[in-house]
Order: sequence, then structure tokens, then C-alpha cells
Amino acid sequence: MTKETVMNLRFVQTLREVGERGSFSAAAAALHFTQPAVSRQVAQLERDIGMPLVVRSRQGVSLTAAGRLVVEHAEAIRGQLLQLETSLTELSGGARLAVGIGGFPSAFVGMIPELVRGLRAHAPEAEIILKRCGHDEALSLLRSAELDLALVFSRPDIAQQPIGIQIAELGEEPMLALLPREHRLARKAKVKLADLAKERWIVGAPDPSSSIIVNACIAAGFEPSVVFETDDPLATQSLVAAGLGVSLSSPWISVALRDDIALKPLAAPVPMRRLRALVVDPPGIGARILLDLARELKRPAP
Repeated sequence: MTKETVMNLRFVQTLREVGERGSFSAAAAALHFTQPAVSRQVAQLERDIGMPLVVRSRQGVSLTAAGRLVVEHAEAIRGQLLQLETSLTELSGGARLAVGIGGFPSAFVGMIPELVRGLRAHAPEAEIILKRCGHDEALSLLRSAELDLALVFSRPDIAQQPIGIQIAELGEEPMLALLPREHRLARKAKVKLADLAKERWIVGAPDPSSSIIVNACIAAGFEPSVVFETDDPLATQSLVAAGLGVSLSSPWISVALRDDIALKPLAAPVPMRRLRALVVDPPGIGARILLDLARELKRPAP
């Protein structure tokens, strides 16, 4: 690709649809184009860049490594342009502040309500949109300017920093044992994770961000007997209270803890999860306000 080459972002959007849907015809239907038009746009991008961006097989059409890189960078640029347009409008006084906040399910129990409270104090007329999302979805929503800030867990399986995204480390928080109030260990000052080896367990969804409970149990020397998987913190409490099993939870759950549940510190070594706030780089006005508020969040005592 020469220095003078400028990619057509509309063509890149077409390329992304081809990659996501696995065929030129499906992409054409989604974009309301003809299939030849989709083929021409992808071919023009390949000529501009000088590299193949798609590969055809019996299973359909997929993006090459170069194609995936083009889409990732272009989505980041598009998100920044949308954010710039929003920020300029807000700066000119033409619109009230509008922000999108996303996060994992348990963030909506304590952390995100605190962010909303802080934002309301700073900008009472702000329009706030909330979205529940995982790590990968958060990246997509930030790049498309649907979110200004997302709260996520650190992903040990992803070492490379996402393109066009700024990461703010919010620190680590200790996991706590979530037990029925009448559990045999509920009166102890601290609970040894190994003492829960014979219990039935309620754990998070089976993905890298939610596997901390299973990993902590394995580190303590046992494979947990999993009876249910859910990322809903209130559902987890209800099932623990009903005697279905035990679980681990964040200190933030204490702000909405049921009376028939005990939330107990764990004895060392305590499993920790690392929290992050993600914003586009550079962040807009709303993202900067939210980022400052996120850095000031104080974790409740268990």
C-alpha cells in the first residue's frame, strides 16, 4: 500500500460484514447491496492495499490476517471519528452530555450505580445509556461509539493491548465466600477455600473472564462440583440461599446482600480479580469524566 492510499471506510464496513457472515451473498443482503457490488468493493480494497483480504473455501469466505487487521484498525478509526463528532457537538453547547456505560453483570449491583450517581452530581441533565456486555463485546461497542466507558475483568488469555483502546487499571479486588447464613462455616472469621471442596458450586459462565471461581478451586487442590452456571449476582445469591450450592463473589455484592446469605473473607492465598476501565483513545468529554469517576470508586468493606 502506497503512502497516498486512503482506504474507503465504507468498503471496510463491507469487508467486515463479509467476514462476520461468511459469504458475499449474506453480506450483500445485510447491507442491501447486490453481490457483485460487494465483490467489487472487496476487490478494490485488495488492490488499494496490495494484499489478499479474504480467502474462499468450502466452508465459505473468511478474512485473512491482513483482512482482520484492516477491519480492526478501521473500526477503531470510525469509533474515534464518531466520538469526535459527539464531543464537538457537546463542546459547542449544541447538545447535553450523553454517555454510554457498559460492564459485566455484577458491576450493575454496585460499581455502575456509583458511576451514575457521580455523573448525575457532575452533569444532572446527562443522558445515560447502560449496556451489559462482556470483554469482547465491550471493545466492539467502544469502537462503534455506542459506549464511552466499559468495566471489564483483565483477560489473562489476551496479552496484546487492543487497538484504539485506552486501559485504566482499577486495581484488584479479593473474592469472598458466598454461603447460606446457616452454613457450618458462616460464623468463621475467614474461610479456607479447601474446606469447601466437598460442596456443590454455582460458578460464572465458562469463559476466560468468568472462570476465576473454577481456577481458584483448582489452585486450592480440588475440582469444584458445578451444579449451575450464571453471571447474574442476584440469581447466585438466591440459589445459594436456597441451599443449591456455594459460590465466590465480589465485595461489591455487599451493597445488596440478602439477610439469609453470609459473605465471608477467604484465608490466604486469596483469589483476586483485576478490574479495568476501557475507553477509546483518545477519550471524549464523557469518557474522561467517567474515567475520573471510575478511578475514585471505593470498594466496600466485606
